[in-house]
Amino acid sequence: MEAGAMTVLPKAHVPGLSFTAIDFETANGSRASACSVGLAKVRDGEVVDTASLLIAPPSGHDSFLPRNVAIHGITSDAVSDALQWVDVFPQIMTFVGDDDLVAHNVAFDRSVLEKSCSLAEIDWPENPWYCTLAMSKSLLTLASYRLDVVSRYLKLSEFAHHEAEADAVQAARLVMALGAQSGEVSLAGLSKRTPPTPPRSTNAGTQQDYSALVESKVLTGERIVFTGTLGTLKRAEAISLVTEAGAEVHKSVTKTTTLLVAGDFDPSRLRPGMELSRKLEKARRYAEAGQSLEILTEAELLSRIDVGRDEIERATRERRAAANSGWLPGYVIEQARVLDSTMDYNSWLRAALRHPDGRATTGTACIRCSSPVADAYWLFAERYVCSADCNEALKGKAKRMWRKEGVSRPEAPSYAESWGRVDRRK
Repeated sequence: MEAGAMTVLPKAHVPGLSFTAIDFETANGSRASACSVGLAKVRDGEVVDTASLLIAPPSGHDSFLPRNVAIHGITSDAVSDALQWVDVFPQIMTFVGDDDLVAHNVAFDRSVLEKSCSLAEIDWPENPWYCTLAMSKSLLTLASYRLDVVSRYLKLSEFAHHEAEADAVQAARLVMALGAQSGEVSLAGLSKRTPPTPPRSTNAGTQQDYSALVESKVLTGERIVFTGTLGTLKRAEAISLVTEAGAEVHKSVTKTTTLLVAGDFDPSRLRPGMELSRKLEKARRYAEAGQSLEILTEAELLSRIDVGRDEIERATRERRAAANSGWLPGYVIEQARVLDSTMDYNSWLRAALRHPDGRATTGTACIRCSSPVADAYWLFAERYVCSADCNEALKGKAKRMWRKEGVSRPEAPSYAESWGRVDRRK
C-alpha cells in the first residue's frame, strides 16, 4: 500500500494520542462492495503516515450504482486492475497493526470491513473501534454531524469529502480538535459518554440489551402503545428498547397515550374512507378531539431514538441468540468428522458448515437468531445464517466444538503474521 504525503494538522493537537483512522467507499448499497479504503496513522497527536488503495468488489457485489459513483467518483473501470479483498486485507492490517481504529460513523466502516472479511472467509480483526460521529454528538450541539459539517464548525482544513484517504485524515484531525477543545487526552476520555464499541462477541450465551444503543432518555414522558407487526423488532424487543429510552408502554390507546407505533401503518397509502385498525381508529378520534397523540412507523420510532437499523438489527440478533444457547446444529459436528482433513481449508470449511437441506429459501429462519435468511449472500444462505454476525458466530462456535470433539481439519491460512498479531484462527 502506498503511503501518502505527510499531512499538516491544525496547530491545536493533543500529544499522546495514537491510533489509525480508516474510511471506506462502496460501489453500491452492499457493505461487501468496498471499492476504496483510506488510512491515516496518528502518533503522539500527529498524522505520521497515510495510505489509500482501490479495491475490486467481489462478484455479486460489484455493480457500481450511479448514486455511489456520484458521491465518490470511483467507477468499475477505475478498479478493473485493483486487488481483491483477500489481498487488500493483509495490507490494511500491516498498516494498522494493533492500533485502535477510528472512523466517522463506525457502524458503516466497521460493517464494510467485517462483511468483506466474512465473504472471503477471513476472521474479523479484534482492534477496538472509536466513533468520531458519536464523539461529536456527545461534545457538540449541531443540527447535523456529517464529517464536512463538523469540520466547518471546528474550522478544520478543507478536504476532499468522500475521498477515502482524505476522509480518514479528516477523522484524525477531528479527534485532535475535539481533544484540544475538551481537554481530553485519550480516545477513552473523548468517548466517556459514548464508550468504544467492543469486539464482536461470537458467544451466544451472553445476554445483550439495548442500553448501549440508547444515548439518552429521549422518550421520557411518552406513553406508547404498539399495534400491528413491526418489520425489524418483535413486540417484546420494541418494548425493551423504548423502555430503555424512558417511555412507558401500555396495551390500549387511552386519553393519556402520546405515541402509537403502528407496524403495518403506511401514511402514503391513506385514503378517505379507508378502514383502520381498532387502535388506529381510536387514536385518530382522540387526535381529532385535540389530544396530543402522534402515530409513528417503526422507522420513525428508531429515528427518534437515534438508533440506526444496522445497530438495532445487530443488537437484536445478539438478544435472540442469547436465548438459544444450544443453537449449534449437530450436523456441523457430524459432517466435519467424515471430511478429508487433507482438503484445502476453504473447501473443507464450506462442506462442514453447509446446511444438509440445501440453500435457504424465503421464510427460512437463521439457525442462530431466527431472523429471516431471505436475500442473504449465497454463502450465508448455504449455511442458513442471516448476516455476517451470525456467520462469524457459527464459525467461532463450530471451531470450539471441533477442538473439543477432536475433529481433524486442515490448518487455516493465517493473515496475522504480516502484522505481528497472535493467530487466533486455529
